[in-house]
Amino acid sequence: MALSTWLAGRWRRFRSAETRFARFQVASGRGKCCVLCHELSGNQALCRGCTADLHCLRPDARRRCPLCAGISASGLPCGHCQRKPPPQTQLNAAFAYRPPLSNLLYAYKFLGRNDLYAVLAELMLAEPPVWPTPPDLVMAMPLSVRRLHKRGFNQSLLLAEAIAKYLNLPLLPPFAVTRSHRPAQSTLPRNERAKNVRGIFQVAPAADVKNRHVLLIDDVVTSGATIGELARTLQRAGAAAVYGWVFARAE
Repeated sequence: MALSTWLAGRWRRFRSAETRFARFQVASGRGKCCVLCHELSGNQALCRGCTADLHCLRPDARRRCPLCAGISASGLPCGHCQRKPPPQTQLNAAFAYRPPLSNLLYAYKFLGRNDLYAVLAELMLAEPPVWPTPPDLVMAMPLSVRRLHKRGFNQSLLLAEAIAKYLNLPLLPPFAVTRSHRPAQSTLPRNERAKNVRGIFQVAPAADVKNRHVLLIDDVVTSGATIGELARTLQRAGAAAVYGWVFARAE
């Protein structure tokens, strides 16, 4: 028998035994499995290998537009934002919306894995943005009542709660800003998205946003139309600045 064949066989048996041991550890409550590769990850939701691999999905801030989080070779506002500046003061995306993170987000939002919010928030907080003026209030992207009832939870609110707690900042109550129901942005072409969200947000009179620097948390941004409309609405209500921070940006 060739040495390489013998070594390959020994490696397969070792990996099989390691996998069985990992399953035993999880079943006995002595460890966790990585939510991405399902290997044993100790007490962490992600193993060290997957955590390292995710680094390549983090955008380089030096190559991103600070206003829309899109590509900008200079790191300055992109051509589109220079021609038509968006309402938000700054927009940052922690990751690019690609597998396996897109799969993780899908499971979080649509497959009942709302327990994954802690993993997503931890990944965001590993490299927080630098803001021109520190935010003094955190809020989540609102859902319409109809969509909230259908999904059962607001995925952005769970992230915002975790981030507000970590940053030691107050969280705007969920219904301080309400949202009218419209077709999901993901079902529309880009040229119809701005029109679809126009006028959909309403700020309650008791909402304390006047002269505040608001940190707006969302899971995914694509065209930026929804974040832009909410930023515009908050500024009309007296907000001094609106910073958007999302888990992922779809190119």
